Amino acid sequence: MRRAAIRDRTILVPAAGAQLIATTGMYIVPVLLDALHGAAGLADSAASLLVTIELAASALTTLTVSAWAPSHSLRRGALLGGLTAIAGAALTLVAPALPLLAAARLLTGIGGGIVIAESAAVLARGLDKERLIAALTIISILNAALWLAVLPYAIDLFGYRGPYGALLLLGLVGTALLRRLPAPPVRHKAVRRQTRDADVVARHWRWPLVLVAAAIFVTQLGQGAFWSFEETFGARAGLEDHAIGLLLSLVTLFLLVGALGAAWAGARFGRLLPILALTGVNAAAILVVATATAPALFIAANLVQSVTNLSSVIYQLGLAATLDRSGRLVAASTGLVTLGNGIGPSLAAALAGTFGPASIGLSVLILTGLAWAGFSLAGAGRPATPTPAAAGPA
Repeated sequence: MRRAAIRDRTILVPAAGAQLIATTGMYIVPVLLDALHGAAGLADSAASLLVTIELAASALTTLTVSAWAPSHSLRRGALLGGLTAIAGAALTLVAPALPLLAAARLLTGIGGGIVIAESAAVLARGLDKERLIAALTIISILNAALWLAVLPYAIDLFGYRGPYGALLLLGLVGTALLRRLPAPPVRHKAVRRQTRDADVVARHWRWPLVLVAAAIFVTQLGQGAFWSFEETFGARAGLEDHAIGLLLSLVTLFLLVGALGAAWAGARFGRLLPILALTGVNAAAILVVATATAPALFIAANLVQSVTNLSSVIYQLGLAATLDRSGRLVAASTGLVTLGNGIGPSLAAALAGTFGPASIGLSVLILTGLAWAGFSLAGAGRPATPTPAAAGPA
């Protein structure tokens, strides 16, 4: 057990660096949209497009890289992704016009996608995967809470370059941590045999894998749509900009409560019931946030949705790790989480422009119903029966 803990810690630190590079932008979407719209003077549609380009590029890159077994050094691949993200972040600070800004965010997204795919392949070799996922989630939450509280003031001082300068700094720190990413010999016979056996399991469970991946994407599409309009919902409820920023920081800290709860509960209540319960309560709370006009109700509903938000994602990724121990489904699911959050702002803008902001809450309810169907049909929580080789440590 102690050996397992030591091994997992060697993975945790560089994997945390990968999270700093690839997921911080997703967590601070409301601040980025506010900076691009208010400080940079871009229209809502143009600001949403920039965010969508970055997150969609990251997600599609992760999906592409995770589609095949690696035959290269995962550490080198991750470092290449980190340097690409740094280049995109630096270009953002000097881009004079929207087309170059879009190219810079595209480059950043590609780099982040490579980083997540390579680090997820190493993460899948951990011995206590759910605890690793929970720990990384907690680190991401604390990081996001800090920046959500600080960045509104950075925008006052530096304009839209404030948050993007912070992302550049995080890219440098995260890439430095990636230098410690374990790089096991991927061509070793045992590794090839384990990958082959895992492929057999994945083919046998093809439809459950597809259903789980689709359900994860659908839930995160709703999350991306909702999260990108938090500033709008807050203003409708009567909160001022800096008060909304402080609330977002508090909400992000409450994500930590949900993550800690998921880490404590583990699989003792199964997986299907927690997934359905958490996603259902989350969708109901989002509907209240999208329609509330009283500040107290708005704040209370935000706290409820935050507790149930990432805790449900932890269970979803834990399910992905259970159904496919090769780690490919976890990597692909991580990409789908980013893709859903990336497309979400554009979906939200279209819905709000046509039907009003309240329609975003209703759309989340509908998407959650579709996700429920996917998880239920997949028989959530039922692991594939691996061969002895696939059952061993990855």
